Amino acid sequence: MDKAAFATSFSQPVGPGFAYAPPPYLYRGVEDIFIAYEADRDNVESLLPPGLEPADETPVCLAWGRWIPFSSFGPYHESYVMVRVLLDGETYLYQPFIFTDNEIPLVAGRELWGFAKKLATMHRTSGGAGTPFGEQMLFTTERPVGQRIVTMAIACEQIAEPAQLDDLPVLSLRLIPHAEQGRPPSVCELVRLDVSAHLRRSADGTPMLFTGRASITMDARSIVDPWHLLAPTRVIRGWYGVFDFDLHHGVVVKNYLQDTSIWSASLATLA
Repeated sequence: MDKAAFATSFSQPVGPGFAYAPPPYLYRGVEDIFIAYEADRDNVESLLPPGLEPADETPVCLAWGRWIPFSSFGPYHESYVMVRVLLDGETYLYQPFIFTDNEIPLVAGRELWGFAKKLATMHRTSGGAGTPFGEQMLFTTERPVGQRIVTMAIACEQIAEPAQLDDLPVLSLRLIPHAEQGRPPSVCELVRLDVSAHLRRSADGTPMLFTGRASITMDARSIVDPWHLLAPTRVIRGWYGVFDFDLHHGVVVKNYLQDTSIWSASLATLA
């Protein structure tokens, strides 16, 4: 491989077998269940990197159950939680946990933006043949199969106003360990991602955004996947919507490697 071809390689493996091409990545007809709720402040703060703090006195989280019928990466599901946080006086949504069931968006999400993606098994249902119920849309996530990490449910009882939704940028921690022992990470930075989602509309022009009674539980107390640290203390509101959007490059808003006090203390502990 000559230098020019190497320099233009975007993702591994270099050459024609690259995992993913450069952004933008296209998403169409994405169906989301998302539920806003309050959580324990001490538990939330234990998951926030330095410089971030809850934006609300009682921390507010949003849990997502996402079904993606079409994207540049193919169809897949995602499940994640985001916390309303402050950084330098600006409000963001910080994402400490996210699951997917597709290999390529997992790789791209971790490498490009620092989304802490892991593989899991997800199901979405509203009842089925032979069942006497179906008014609730249910989204479940298991990791491994048989260990229920989160359960989300909503009854779509009325059309919701799009103005109810906050349009906040997303923060994620992009952490890449150093290849050599006893060294600080090669990369440790907060990445901002701005997403302009377009809400689909019904044939009568009303938005495909609905609200109603919602519930969420963090079922397992898994030390490997400790979503229970963000378990709800009070459910605020739930929505179901259908969206189109594109994902672009992010912007680095904080480089932790510039704070030598973090790494000197950490390496002294390991010594």
